[in-house]
Amino acid sequence: MRSAARILVMLCGLGSMACTLYAGHHNRSLLLVSMFAVWVVLPFLGFLSVLRIANRGSTQTATILQAIAMVLCAAALILYAAFALYPQGHHAAAPFLLLPVCSWAVVGAMFFYARRRL
Repeated sequence: MRSAARILVMLCGLGSMACTLYAGHHNRSLLLVSMFAVWVVLPFLGFLSVLRIANRGSTQTATILQAIAMVLCAAALILYAAFALYPQGHHAAAPFLLLPVCSWAVVGAMFFYARRRL
């Protein structure tokens, strides 16, 4: 499950970046779209870091964190795809700003859980 979790997190990160680039393809500012893409991908790197830390602990802790990471990353990709394909007018950028903030909150909680279980 460890490899599956890492591969899924990486694929979801790439898919989310693709959705971000697709959603911003009408924007003439390449810098702004690039910054959004980096902002969206960074939480997936955080999930990968937490999974690496979790593998040092017990098998049960690693399994729990891998399951959480897989579910949340898949959900994030689905949300990014939905907002990229069906933009919400003037507020089209809001999900691409807010979802990474929520993801970082979850990554932080997972990090502290993994550290406590070492």
